Amino acid sequence: MNHKLKINVLYAIVFTVAFLHYQSFAQDTLRHQSKQQIKLPLQLLQEDIDGILDNPDFSNALIGVSVFSVETGEFLYRKNDSKNFIPASTLKLLTTAAALEYLGPDFQYTTSLYLDGKVQSNNEFVGNLIFRASGDPTFSEYFYENPMTIIDFFVNKLDSLGIKSIKGNLIADSRYFDKNYYCSGWAIDDIVYPYSAQIDALSFNDNKIDIIVKPSKKTNTLSIVNTIPPTNYVKIINNVLTVSNRESLIYPRKEFASNNIELFGTIKYDSSFKYQKRLSVSIHNPSIFFLSFIKQGLEDRNIRFKGALLNIEDIYPEFTFNELKPFCSFQSPPLKQIINVINTHSHNLVAEALLKTIGKEVTGNGSTESGLDCIKRFLSKLGIPPEKITVADGSGLSRINMIAPKYLIQLLSYMHNSKYKDVFINSLAVPGKPGTLQKRMTKSLAETNVFAKSGTLQSNSSLCGYVRSKDNQLLAFAIMIMNHTVPETLAHNLQDLICMRLAAFSNK
Repeated sequence: MNHKLKINVLYAIVFTVAFLHYQSFAQDTLRHQSKQQIKLPLQLLQEDIDGILDNPDFSNALIGVSVFSVETGEFLYRKNDSKNFIPASTLKLLTTAAALEYLGPDFQYTTSLYLDGKVQSNNEFVGNLIFRASGDPTFSEYFYENPMTIIDFFVNKLDSLGIKSIKGNLIADSRYFDKNYYCSGWAIDDIVYPYSAQIDALSFNDNKIDIIVKPSKKTNTLSIVNTIPPTNYVKIINNVLTVSNRESLIYPRKEFASNNIELFGTIKYDSSFKYQKRLSVSIHNPSIFFLSFIKQGLEDRNIRFKGALLNIEDIYPEFTFNELKPFCSFQSPPLKQIINVINTHSHNLVAEALLKTIGKEVTGNGSTESGLDCIKRFLSKLGIPPEKITVADGSGLSRINMIAPKYLIQLLSYMHNSKYKDVFINSLAVPGKPGTLQKRMTKSLAETNVFAKSGTLQSNSSLCGYVRSKDNQLLAFAIMIMNHTVPETLAHNLQDLICMRLAAFSNK
């Protein structure tokens, strides 16, 4: 074999070895890439959420995120999900879930009227009219187009007796609840506002009045003030001036346990006289507030009333109904409709009334503390240790509340597997529809696939619920932000971006 042939044979051997090595390397690479492709969607999801959270605007805040597949039982993402956060209104998830568990979706409240007296031959009723409450918080526009229809129901029943006058008292029996109107951890500065309205067993119009302020016909004069519904139960002290060179700024002030409301600020002049500002203010003593409208309704029907408006504990603290039967009763919507309002519109008063109702129905004690004991027992059943969280109310208004994202995930997972799954999920807010998420995540894949409860307190923002992913997988999520110093809209944007990414996720 000559030298040239030897060289050619050597090249051939080297080439063959190299080719076989490359082929083996290529096959290993393909197998490795194939394995990578299986993991890639989840890895990309995690990297994308990391990127969303790596936002300098929140460098001084604590963020906790937990994403869990309720169908496979696997966590898709976790960050600080064992740390406690202030849940704000996402705490309502605990209250409404426990209510379904203890009371059932068809539970209803009943408010009854008792006639403790008789109609005389001259068509005068002599005796007391007693309204026995059971905690119904639904006498408001959230449940009725006009809550005055409840007042009309009772007054029309009385009118049907042919009564011309009443010689006796209108009495409210609201002993179904205790008389602690507020919860631990509520701010004293908030009591003027309806979101911290007094909690009573007999409520009306969300225990608030709406004040309409209109500019007067001349600048530098006092504005015009009216209330909705019209009432003399509160006294409005109006200090709001009509001005031409400033924007409207009106704020109320009310002393504790008072119905004297002072208004301060300015309202801009409007030559068309169509401009107005509306603000809502809480009232004191909701039971008597309700009775004041019954009295007004009687007078509107020319039924003279000669008596006082009283709470039963002030005159007959040991009164029993053993020998009395209800003259008429009014029933609330079912619980499944009530929790829709709580979770979709984040209604604090209804949530707090529901918490006390749980306590009353389960233990016989209609107090916040009794309701909280029931909540803790319910959470223990889910494997959530009560000693690891703090729950101080039913609405999330208290800043004492603390819970970790992973425990909210446990709750969401439990409810998904419960017989109340559909009722619970359908009670949550949906982007683009009336409720707390109406203006969020619209025109995105998340718009029709997110069902969630939002929560907001100063420097704290949370969003928890469910999202259906692109591959039709139902995911439970909890996104909690604490101690941020940026506008709330930026916190919402961060949460919405994560939800939109989850809605676009496919693990196939």
